Amino acid sequence: MFEVPRLYPVSEDQHTGVHACFYEGVSYKGRATRIFAYYGIPRPVSPYEVVPAVILVHGGAGTAFSSWLKEWMARGYAAIAVDLEGHVPFGDEEHTERMEWPSHSWSGPEKQGVFADYEQPVEDQWMYHAVAAVILAHSLLRSFQGVDKQCIGITGISWGGIITSLVAGLDTRLSFAMPVYGCGYLHEPGSYYGLSFASMPEAEAERIRLLWDPSTYLSESRLPMLWLNGSNDTHFPLSIFNKSYEQHLECHPNNSRLSLHPGLGHSYKEAWACEEVFAFADSIVKVKPALIEICEEKHEDGWFVVRYDSCLPVLEANLYWCVDDHNWRTARWESIPASLDRANCKAFIRLPQHGSLFFMNLRNEKGWITSTRVMKNERIAENKIKE
Repeated sequence: MFEVPRLYPVSEDQHTGVHACFYEGVSYKGRATRIFAYYGIPRPVSPYEVVPAVILVHGGAGTAFSSWLKEWMARGYAAIAVDLEGHVPFGDEEHTERMEWPSHSWSGPEKQGVFADYEQPVEDQWMYHAVAAVILAHSLLRSFQGVDKQCIGITGISWGGIITSLVAGLDTRLSFAMPVYGCGYLHEPGSYYGLSFASMPEAEAERIRLLWDPSTYLSESRLPMLWLNGSNDTHFPLSIFNKSYEQHLECHPNNSRLSLHPGLGHSYKEAWACEEVFAFADSIVKVKPALIEICEEKHEDGWFVVRYDSCLPVLEANLYWCVDDHNWRTARWESIPASLDRANCKAFIRLPQHGSLFFMNLRNEKGWITSTRVMKNERIAENKIKE
């Protein structure tokens, strides 16, 4: 899959520089497959100029979105947006919430629920084809003139975030990875992914976990990673999202960032509007200002103290805490301003007596959010033990 796949051009928009194409995928039930994609390289690019690039991985009910591709091109990136379910956009494909897309005769498998095709041979399962399509897209993108092969990253939304998390531990050629919403530990209870695993025979559930859950691969990732989600995401609760971030953080403490957005909905448009994704990529491959780095999180004697590093001024810090964490999707996160000691790059606050879980958001002058990990108020636990 690290070899350049055969390319089948479809069309080119002379005005925007966006190309539509198919490229060769892995075989499905003994027959050849092709994958639809859009790709583009910013103009002008001389024979001696190279630009960074990004692979764009859609989520459920999605396809290759040219609007997403154009946004990255406008910011100076080459990009490839890949379809993962044997579909092609129809006409003006900017209807991002459409549930059905036209299919084509070279298609591999379509996604069946949450690993509902687990009884199929591995090479015929949708996840196998989706991961292969993304790695092959990277191989294709690297082959284009004007693309800097040392500066190619990946970002994905929802199911695309799951795949991004997984591929981050597989494709050693990548420079950065940015899963949005999607993460690992899907087998754990608390989401409909966990319900799907629970419905499988135990041995099959374990096999699928080892095959397709990103937690199998995250410890292998050597990439800088940005993890971005809402505080109450309906599909990927913070219980598993925070755990995925922490798994990567433990292996690579200087390479991981977390950005939690209270009130962020689960949609393409809301995900695309988060500037942290573009800023993180720029900081890796364009040497532009980085997101705030959390250097230390200290929780003791009822106080939460965060030491940070930032090349841009930090304007505010807010503690988010909740009392009831029985349902992560409906947990009510209250916000309290924290104190900033800018001279010593510290933010601190006394934790509420009645809070259970908490995290802190730091925001710089650009509005970019960096979050601490989600933590439990141990003082509450101690008081309950005493009672």
